[in-house]
Amino acid sequence: MLRLVLGALRGRPAQAFAVFALGVLLCAVAAAGPQFAAAAVARAAAADIDAAPGEQRLLTVHRKVPGGGDPGAALAGFRRTTEETLGQQDDRAVLGLTRMLTSIAGSARAVALAYREGACAHLRITGACPGAAGEAVVSAHTANTLGLRAGDPVTLRTDAGLEVQLRVTGTYERADESGGYWDEPMFGPGRIAAGVETLDPMFVGFATFADPHLDEATAVYTAPLPVWLVGGPSAGAAAERLAATQRALRAAGLELVPPGPDLLRAVDADRAAARRGLVAGWVQTLALCWLALAVVGRYTAGDRRLDVALLKLRGAGRWRIARLVIGQHLVPLLAAAPAGVPLGVLGARAIAGAGVLPADARAVAGLTAAAVAGVLAVALVLLALGEAPALRAPVAALLRRVPARGTTRRRATLDVIVLAVAAAALYQARASGLYDIGAAAPALVVLAVAVLLARLLAAGAGRLGRGALRHGRARLALGALRFSRGPGLDRIFVLMAVAVALLGLAAEGVAAGRERRAERVAAELGAGQVLGVRAANATALLAAVRSADPGGRTAMAVTVDRVVTPPVLAVDAERLEAVADWRAQYGPAGAVRPPGPAVEPLPLVRGAALAVTAANGSAHPLRLVLSLRQTGAGGDVSVTFGPLAPGEHRVSAPVHGCEPPPGCRVVGLTLAGAADPGPDGRPVPPPADSSLTVRELRQEAPDAVILDGASLGDQRRWRGAAAGPAMGVGARRGALTLRIPVAADDGVIFDNHAYVVDAGSAVPVVLAGPAPQAWLSGEPALSLLSAAGVRVRVAATPALVPVLGPAGALVDLDAVLRAAPDAGLLGVAQVWIARGTPAAGVDRIVERLAAAGVSVTGSETAAGRLDRLAGGGVALAAGFQLLVAGAGLALAAVAAAAAVGAQQRARLQQWRALRTQGLPAGAPAAAEAGGQAALAGLAAMGGVLVAAIAGPLTGAPDVADDWSWLPPPSALRPSVLGGAGLVAVAVLAAASAIALTAFAKRLREQQEGGR
Repeated sequence: MLRLVLGALRGRPAQAFAVFALGVLLCAVAAAGPQFAAAAVARAAAADIDAAPGEQRLLTVHRKVPGGGDPGAALAGFRRTTEETLGQQDDRAVLGLTRMLTSIAGSARAVALAYREGACAHLRITGACPGAAGEAVVSAHTANTLGLRAGDPVTLRTDAGLEVQLRVTGTYERADESGGYWDEPMFGPGRIAAGVETLDPMFVGFATFADPHLDEATAVYTAPLPVWLVGGPSAGAAAERLAATQRALRAAGLELVPPGPDLLRAVDADRAAARRGLVAGWVQTLALCWLALAVVGRYTAGDRRLDVALLKLRGAGRWRIARLVIGQHLVPLLAAAPAGVPLGVLGARAIAGAGVLPADARAVAGLTAAAVAGVLAVALVLLALGEAPALRAPVAALLRRVPARGTTRRRATLDVIVLAVAAAALYQARASGLYDIGAAAPALVVLAVAVLLARLLAAGAGRLGRGALRHGRARLALGALRFSRGPGLDRIFVLMAVAVALLGLAAEGVAAGRERRAERVAAELGAGQVLGVRAANATALLAAVRSADPGGRTAMAVTVDRVVTPPVLAVDAERLEAVADWRAQYGPAGAVRPPGPAVEPLPLVRGAALAVTAANGSAHPLRLVLSLRQTGAGGDVSVTFGPLAPGEHRVSAPVHGCEPPPGCRVVGLTLAGAADPGPDGRPVPPPADSSLTVRELRQEAPDAVILDGASLGDQRRWRGAAAGPAMGVGARRGALTLRIPVAADDGVIFDNHAYVVDAGSAVPVVLAGPAPQAWLSGEPALSLLSAAGVRVRVAATPALVPVLGPAGALVDLDAVLRAAPDAGLLGVAQVWIARGTPAAGVDRIVERLAAAGVSVTGSETAAGRLDRLAGGGVALAAGFQLLVAGAGLALAAVAAAAAVGAQQRARLQQWRALRTQGLPAGAPAAAEAGGQAALAGLAAMGGVLVAAIAGPLTGAPDVADDWSWLPPPSALRPSVLGGAGLVAVAVLAAASAIALTAFAKRLREQQEGGR
């Protein structure tokens, strides 16, 4: 039997090659599905890990270790146990030891004693790196807080009351906060929580942990979070893998810090998006492959009708005939698997950009084998069904050369079914239901419209052919009538039109996704590049950026505070349009700029001494503290006058740090008691019933009035505390009176500050989203940059503001600093870089910022964030759909070529009969070429038309992401559809030309033999 099958295949090589080629594409698509799903999950998980906050990008394992002994050996054993349990070794892993202690210098504060591998290489140390036991390096902030310097001893205490003696070898600052080394929060900077301050860690050599007092220290193992731990093939499998890892580590006496829930949710969302795209693209392309095989099978079955008839005449049984016929399909399909599977694996991984995780390799291989076997089985069944009519037909019917009639009703019924299913899918695409087939709506609508178009073209071709015959245009008539009456050509047209339409929709999906991601990056990032920076305060940040980019076209100072309500984005409004990626949805860029100060700005302090004229109306001495801020470095300068006895006084005091350039801005005045400041340097609060009237503040050298009677007596220039019991601030009659009222309760403490308002009018704010409830019943005010109660007015209400989206406020940073010179720097400090700035220009700005005291802690570019989003599930799914749509176009081209090569013998006989009746010699070749060109061209144009109709109807392409700031992009892109149509024309024309070349050769041989 095998010999007969191989002989039959050698007799019909074109038909065998068509089935083989379609089988290769079918196996490639079948194998691509599971491989893409696994590889896409791995890549999406890697992208999610890369986009997560620093502490969530780490695999952290820790356990308690006893004090004393050999801490080096303890760490080595800890690492060995951890990596053996995890089953991996990572050269990037970092070990550390930490123990929380209490400083007994001054007021007790918590501080972590820490050892971390390579710490000194990641610190800027003034002094020496600790090496010997008992040596420590402390942060500059901790040194200032505790009054320490190199060589000083420091004593820490354990929770058991045991003391640990250390010697300070130097002070440090973190050198590379954006490099990932410091992402582990156990070694992070100090913080204040619930009113309790934790100082920055004190770093020591590991020999210090040999001290037996340091019992219960925590050994810490940190490494980049591996993708396999969160990137399982399903949410359940990933959760079980994480749980199993935790159980294994716990059994070994170790504790795993699990990944954050936000990261797990992001990975799960990308996993779901990738699977949705896989189902939408994979299943419809498999269906297209099966349809193409069924069409080709029906074509090739016609060539085997005479063989079946001869076998029946010779007495062969139906089962033997079936084996011989089906074997002619089975052999090329089995031969296609070794060629198609590697092609599908490589294509899927090329789109996903990553390999299958080792932990999933066996399962994915099994799924791939099962998928290939399943689709080949279905393909074989479809091909067998195509042979069934011939197997059932009597010999007389098999010997007929004219196809049987009576299929019109069956085709009409099938058309009605296709239209009904497409209508149901379209309805489901627009309204959710219990049985949701909405994901299949684009493909079904495409099929329905293509069927209708095929029927219309067939009817039109028949009319054209009959009209051409009446006018004697034989070539046009033969080409048109071949399309209208040729068996199965309408199916070929539908197949090609559907393939072109799906390619157009997939290309639109890729283009829409790219546009969507670009919009998202521009809206969320704000500019072409964003530098995360650390500055002393907002004043220092603004001055540093302006000095780094004096032209104002490249860099802009920005702060983002998401804690306040509403969230606030403060920008340097003068540079906003030049630097930011501004969109129409943000409204007019100039709305955030103040129209101009309502009052003249106060003069800057530039001298070395100040004099104040004031009257103490109390019965006890008072001090007056003037707060200044450097306009360049942003440093705070304090000038104390007094004590001032009751009565009128003119008192002088020296000023340090305000000599030009750049000078200092007046921040405010503080009323204090006569006692010396406490250990923390803060003025002592004044007693109840204190009163001081300030009449003038004058700079002595060079002589200049800083605060005159007009400024001191202008109520618009002064404000007290926004919340809590506040000191009375009375500005009138050319003077400013500061008064502490009589306390109703001895426990009441009044805020004793008066703040300068150098703007004089409310700060304009651009507000997206609803206004806070408090604004509806009172004057709008915001807590900006740690300055409470800054008066604002809504200047515009756009749909969005940059970075914050549909709920947030945009303000001018300079206007805020004028309204609240005491503003600190809450939230996140950034420097935005204009899109298109070369790398050398960015480097110069970074150098100038560093020279101005602003250090860069991180950097993110729009291109980098786009790359990360391109690794998400939605983007990968769109790429996979384009890949399988390309495979669908290829199989449609193969089917079209197979249609040309099928039934060549019968068609050659028809052309010979027509030549005998006087048909011109060149007419057959011209009719064949013209008819096939018209078929391919009409199919390509029809496919583009079908995509243009189906896209808006079904909402395709669907960029199903969770970002809702802007509406989805348009579902119709003429340029993309046109490009897809041109590609389709080229592919279909090339395949048809190859097949027509062989047919034309046979036709010439026939004509030459007939002479």
